[in-house]
This record gives sequence, structure tokens and C-alpha cells, in this order.
Amino acid sequence: MSDLDVHVIAAKRSAFGRYLGTLAAVDPIDLASTVARAALGQAGGAGAHIDHVFVGNCIQATFTSPSTNGRQISLALGLNEFSVTVDTACCSPLTGLRLATWGHAGGRLGTSLLLGVEMMSRTPHLLRDLRGGVKAGAAQLQDPIYPIEYKGYSSVAVDASTGAEKHGISKLTLDAWALGSQQKWARAEKAGFFRDEIVPVPVKGKKGEVLFDRDEFPRPESTYARLQALPPIFGSRTTTAGNAPGLNDGASAVVLASGSRVRETGAATLGKILAAEGYAGEPDGISWVPGMAIRKALAAAGLGLDRIDVIEINEAFAAMPLVSTKILAGDDEALWLSLLGRTNPNGGAIAIGHPVGASGLRILMTMIYELRRRGGGRGVCAICGGLSQAEAVVVDVPGTD
Repeated sequence: MSDLDVHVIAAKRSAFGRYLGTLAAVDPIDLASTVARAALGQAGGAGAHIDHVFVGNCIQATFTSPSTNGRQISLALGLNEFSVTVDTACCSPLTGLRLATWGHAGGRLGTSLLLGVEMMSRTPHLLRDLRGGVKAGAAQLQDPIYPIEYKGYSSVAVDASTGAEKHGISKLTLDAWALGSQQKWARAEKAGFFRDEIVPVPVKGKKGEVLFDRDEFPRPESTYARLQALPPIFGSRTTTAGNAPGLNDGASAVVLASGSRVRETGAATLGKILAAEGYAGEPDGISWVPGMAIRKALAAAGLGLDRIDVIEINEAFAAMPLVSTKILAGDDEALWLSLLGRTNPNGGAIAIGHPVGASGLRILMTMIYELRRRGGGRGVCAICGGLSQAEAVVVDVPGTD
């Protein structure tokens, strides 16, 4: 068993907004600050002194001043501690968490604040080469999020499709998983499961200020027939707008504390971090690297899959949970079905949305709160990032035998 003594003592997020939806005009500093203040309040006395701030953010140009975005948020919060802005694509906030656990394990940190924020609606178009002068002809605008891809490599939509085909997962199966994500979200929303994690965010609207407190991307009215009718996108074979998440807006915050800080302040522990591991694979392997990261993190925690009650794998596409759990199961189809039954029990990013810099902490807290509702247990969450890096975190929630 892991000897880490690092605890999650607070976890909050905004509701996630549609592309060009309710949150589109909100400043990312304001959104992140609102969520962070709620998390710090939940942390109580242990959150009164933060030793370090880690902020995951992928598209820095969505900020008015696109540099040291984490520092800008920290100062808005009145925190004058060192702040690190992390960009490992979708992995960013969990990479920040892994760095924080090193600081806690080394005795350098007592309490740390982890943030993830992404306002994809504010992504600017790029006009390159203008400084050198456009000698003749039209200046070409580039949209860095349509599609999301990296120079010299396929788009992430193509890589997800290729990974599904490689592991024998059809479009029928991808669409079935996508429909399940929408249906699981609808059941969880009706039961009020997301109230533990969502912070109401005041937003100025045409009719005055409103409180934004419900994910607006989900499409619970989806049907299998509608999903099957959607065409593949960006040159992929099986990736569609239905079995992929959106371009979303949102923020997430987690407060970590060392065991000594918890005992000193009497802070309530939401979950104990047993392991936090990163993994990098071949650049086109985004569909299976979450599974490889889970395998690595479980080994570090000294646990087998039989000791895991809940799995969260970010639905960057439906291929990610399907391929990654299939890899974890090996050739054991019964085990694969068992793992799928434990994965994303309240739906995932296909329904909830995927503001890329915020999703890592979102899957962590969704898993923790689900385990708390069950009376405790162990969980592992994982997320992939562009060019096939992944992060995984294993957590023990009080109440486990």
C-alpha cells in the first residue's frame, strides 16, 4: 500500500458551459477565482494558508494577458504564493496535482491549491506572419481548436477512431457508450449527485444576473438512431459529434493537505491520494494511454483492479474508456464488462462537457463524491492529453474496510 500522506480536503467546480453558451463572456480569472474561493471555504482552517498554487490551462490566449495565467488567478484570490501554470493539454490539472504530491511527500508543502480552467469559447483565431508583412494576397486565419491537432500528426479525432478500430471497437459500440453517458448523467442530475461539486457562478445576462449552476452541454434527449446517423468528422472513420465531447467552458478546484496539516487543523478528508502517476505513449495512442497510466498508478499504490470500486476515464472520445478498459482487462471479456460497469457511473465528458484544462480535476472530484455516497471505497481516475500523455490518480475515500 502507498505510504503517501496527502489528502483531498476540498473539491469544487463550476457547471460546464456550452461553446458560446452561458459562460462565454465570463473572464477566466473571475470564473477560476469564484470556484477557488468556494474550495478554500470548504477547506476551512487548513485552507487559510496556501503554500503553492498549481493551475492547469491549455489555451493561454483565452486570457486577456496570455502569460503566467496561474499567477494572475492567484493574485485575484489575494494569494501571493508561488504559482505554476501547467500545460500538458487535457492532463494539465492532474499534472499539477502530481507535482503537488511530490512537494507534500517531500515535506515542502502543507496545503496546496490546484486549479483547472478553460474558456474554449474565448479562443482567438490566429493570424500568423502578419508582423513580417503580407506582401500580396489574403491573410489566412487559423482556428487552433477546429480541429484540435498538432503539426505533423493526425487530429485527435482521427487518433481516437484509429485506436478504436485497432482494438476491435465499432462505431456501434462507441455510439452505445455515448448514449449511456447521456443517460447516466440524466439519472445522476435528477438524483442531485452533482450538487456536492458544483459552485453557482453569477453571470450577467440580458435580463440581469443569473446563477449558472447546471451543466448545459448534456443532451439527455439523444437516441441511438440519432447518434448512428451522425457522420464521421475531421477525416476519421468512427468519431462523430455524438461520441465526442464539446468545446466547453468551465473551472475546477481542489485543495490538498499533508497529513500533518490535516491533523493540525482538524480538516475533513474527502479522500487520501494513494498514487499519482504520469505516462507517455506513442503519439497516436490517446485512446489507450489512460489505461496504461491506470496500470502504473495501481502498481504504485500496491492495488489490483479487484480492489477498485469506481473508475473514471475522461471521455475525450468514447474510445478512451472503451479501449483503455479493454487493455486493462487483457483477453478477459468478462473482466472488461465488469470494468465498464464500474466506469463513469454518472456519465462523462460526452455528456458533461470537456473544458480541456478543467476536466482532470472534474473527474477526480466526481469519483470522490460518488465513493462518499457509497460509504467509502477506492477509485482510480485517468485522463489523456494531446500527443498521448496521460495522468492517473488513485484515491482512498474514508469508510473503506
